[in-house]
Amino acid sequence: MKFGIIFYAVLGTAGLLTGIYLLHYSFPVSIIFFIGTFINGIFIHKEYSIHKSDKIVYDENTLPDEVVVKHSRSGRIIAISIYSIFMILGLFFLYSIIVKSDSQSIIILALAIAFTAYFIVKIFKEIKKISKIVISIDGKGIQIKDNPRYLWKYIQLEKIIVKRLVSRESKHDYKPEINYLYFFHNDEKIEINIEDFDITDHQLSQVLKIFRARYNSNQL
Repeated sequence: MKFGIIFYAVLGTAGLLTGIYLLHYSFPVSIIFFIGTFINGIFIHKEYSIHKSDKIVYDENTLPDEVVVKHSRSGRIIAISIYSIFMILGLFFLYSIIVKSDSQSIIILALAIAFTAYFIVKIFKEIKKISKIVISIDGKGIQIKDNPRYLWKYIQLEKIIVKRLVSRESKHDYKPEINYLYFFHNDEKIEINIEDFDITDHQLSQVLKIFRARYNSNQL
């Protein structure tokens, strides 16, 4: 965590100084570096938040009757910021083409408009994700998005599993790890990637155990 924070802090500082320097030459380009600095700040906050969240312990008395899981807010802000960089580049090219007003640039103009519009749409999609509930867990069962709720009565082997991504082309021993919510509902296997959510794998594991215990106690 400390190495990650130091790395993003150094990178963010470099981006900020570069942005200030470029203010004298090109305002749109300097904005891109300022956005890059902002993104690094979000990464620092995310690293710290993950470290702090791992210490949170849920128990029967503190867990509410329903736990909702949404997309990571910091992840959405980072995605929106990155898409904003490409949108600014698209607007910059559009402005340059319009100023030239060259009839031979119609195709390039259409491509620039399509490029800019694509990232504007991506930004709006990320904004919508911020408030969207992806997973809902309560005393009845587990609901994924707007699908029918999976009932505890038919759920088995609910847990968090880790998958390691292995590439045949990779020459390194490092294998990225992806966390999944995993369970069986009747004979159907359900796997949901939980890497970019506002809850850690450790927290979600605690939530599953408590709700399972609640359900089992109600059956006695």
